[in-house]
This record gives sequence, structure tokens and C-alpha cells, in this order.
Amino acid sequence: VHVLTVGAEVLAGDILDTNFRELAVLLREDGLSVTGHSTCPDEPRRIAAHVRAGWEEAEGVLVTGGLGPTPDDLTREGIADALGVPQERREDLVGDLEAIFRGFGRTGPLPAVNFRQLDLPRGAEALPNPVGTAPGFLAWRDDRWVAAVPGIPTEMRRMVNEQVLPRVRSHYGLPVIRRRLLRTQGIGESDLVERLGDVPDGWRGVGIAYYPQQPGVDIKLVHLGKDRKRIDERLEAAAADVKRLLGDRVYGEEGDTLPGVVGDLLLARGWRAGAAESCTGGAVAALLTSVPGASRWFDRGVVAYANRAKTELLGVSGELLAAHGAVSEPVARAMAEGMRTRHGVDVAVATTGIAGPDGGTDEKPVGLVYTAVATPAGTVCRETRSPGTRGHVVRRTAVNAVNLLRLSLLREAPVG
Repeated sequence: VHVLTVGAEVLAGDILDTNFRELAVLLREDGLSVTGHSTCPDEPRRIAAHVRAGWEEAEGVLVTGGLGPTPDDLTREGIADALGVPQERREDLVGDLEAIFRGFGRTGPLPAVNFRQLDLPRGAEALPNPVGTAPGFLAWRDDRWVAAVPGIPTEMRRMVNEQVLPRVRSHYGLPVIRRRLLRTQGIGESDLVERLGDVPDGWRGVGIAYYPQQPGVDIKLVHLGKDRKRIDERLEAAAADVKRLLGDRVYGEEGDTLPGVVGDLLLARGWRAGAAESCTGGAVAALLTSVPGASRWFDRGVVAYANRAKTELLGVSGELLAAHGAVSEPVARAMAEGMRTRHGVDVAVATTGIAGPDGGTDEKPVGLVYTAVATPAGTVCRETRSPGTRGHVVRRTAVNAVNLLRLSLLREAPVG
């Protein structure tokens, strides 16, 4: 497969082409090799030339971008040129397009420009777009194919997975591919490889790949063959082994998020949570409330940046602050416990540290952070040292705080 990105904005550097990286990984995991990648402006002649060049090196060309309704969306015209066919208005798709806009709450006739999205190369198969207005399409010329999908990442991802790849696989009689994604937190990529030495790449035909994300590292298990039932059984066995070896470092699977998992744990107990923050300045509360429905389990957050605020809002004593300093384990514990008792929440997480770039000392350097979680079973505190910029320290601390909250909820006891 040759991947072609269409868009003058990409060539100008105004938009970063993240689609290609995702497509390269996706195609590789589907047993397809990427022979090349090119980018061209929204010019039909150039698009056609790139498609023809792609056919010289690959069986198929996958095109992203340029399928919208505006005059500069010219991918359809360029691909029709490469195929040697005219464009035709797909009247059978008009009702679908109108229904999509009615779903958006629009009444009355659509502006005529929207129907340009239905001008497809003659003979092309229309590919439904489940999250947008522009359909994609797949067309063949002799033994070569070209598929076009929108450049918006959410639309591109689903259409390639649900529309393009199944058709290509069926045409070539390729084996079934199944995947299982496990999400981890609190362990680095190299440590994962070490711990999973008992589940080597190719174990029972299951391949393992590692993808660092924010937060954590995703582990993707991939297996292919003809027998779907056997493939699923082997993937399940491999996933069970990975979970056994990693324990609570695995926080979920595909579709799960760290704050979402925390929310489920809180809901299961009927608890409400709060956050008391100093160095993170509200980042922990923002992360916890980044998932829908957080109001069912998150109660409130307090940003107690100054020492006076720690005393007035959280009950941290002046003597404790004077004896240990704001960035210390005793103060972090007192912040979490004060948040829990004074604000009436069941569990509270607190952060205090030195985010930088200034303010550090030899004893307490920039990046030093204390994170505490107070539950009915007690309070736990962790010390971490994070390198990087102020932003890096804040983001990493927020993730670590939410993860420590998860671990405390899992064990329903202080985490050692």
C-alpha cells in the first residue's frame, strides 16, 4: 500500500500529518506493507500523478483528505483522472446526506455545495462515513485499487478499519486478524519487555507490540489465521498471562481511560472523591473530570497554592509547614486528610511539589513531588522525581496522582 496525504495545509506545515503514522502501524498490523508515503497539494493533476506513481510500487493507494464540500476539496476529481473515468453524482446517497444533516438539527434544504461530496468516480464503491458527512470510496483499475477517506482523524480511523481493510482483505483472501489492547500505567516500556519475557513475541502465534502513550504504555496483542475461534482463544490466553505478570499495572483495555477506570471504582463503592492541589494547580481535577459522567463520583477540587490556603482550606497546621516545608510527605498527607475530613468526601488525593523551572534546592530539587491519597482505610504518600519542563512535571504528576488513587481504590487499603 502507498499512502497519499492530500492537503496544501500539510505541505505548508500548518497541520501535522499524524494520520500517516497511525495508518502505517494499522496497515502493518493488518499484514499489509507500506511501500511509500507522499503528500501533494489540492490539485487534481498532482493527485492523479501521485496515485499513478503509487500503483507503480504497490497494489493499492490509500488517500486521506480532500473529500469535503469546499472548492479546494479536489481528491475525487484527481482520483477520477487517475482511473480514466468521469465523476458522477450519486443520487442514491442524497437521502443519506440529508438525514445526516437532519441529525445535526438542520431543517430546510441543504446548500448545494454539500452535494459535491457525492460526486464520485464512475464505478467506485461508496464507503459509509459513520461520523461525518463525506463518504469515502474504493475503486479498482485492473489489478490495482485506490481508496479515499476523509483526513479528519476520527473519520479516517473508523473508515479504514471498518470499510477499507475488510474489503481489501476479502478481495485478496487474507487471513483473519484479531487484536487485544491492554493499557498499563506506572511501568516503563523497557521494564515491560523485561517482565514479559515469559510471553515472547510469537508466543502461540501471538505477536506483542508496545506503544508508549500519555499516560502509560499500551500493549497490543495481534494474532492472525483462518480459525476465528482459535485466534480468540489464544489471544485470551496471552492477555491472561500478561495480566498475571503485570498485576495492577494493567489498568484497562481498549477504550478504557485512567480517569474512567477510577470513576468506575468509585461508583462501585458509592464513594465521592476530591482533589487538593498545590503544584498541579488543578490538573488532577481536570484529568478526573475529563470523562463524561464524572459528576457522579467527583465532588470538588481545591487549589491551595500558598501556605495560607493550605491552612485555611485544608487545615494544614502552621507548625507542620514550618517544620517540614510545603513540599514534604507530612504536608501532602495533611492536605489529603484535610480535604477528606473538611470537605466531606470519601477519598481525597493531594499533590505538593516543585514544578520549576526555579525554586529547587539541593535537598529539594525541581521535579520533587509528594502525592498522597486518603481513604477510610488510611493515607498513603509517594515521593517522585520528574525530569523535564514545568509542564512535563505537572502533567506527569497529575497522571501519577490519578493512578495512585486507582491503586488505593483497588486494594481498599493504604498502598505500600
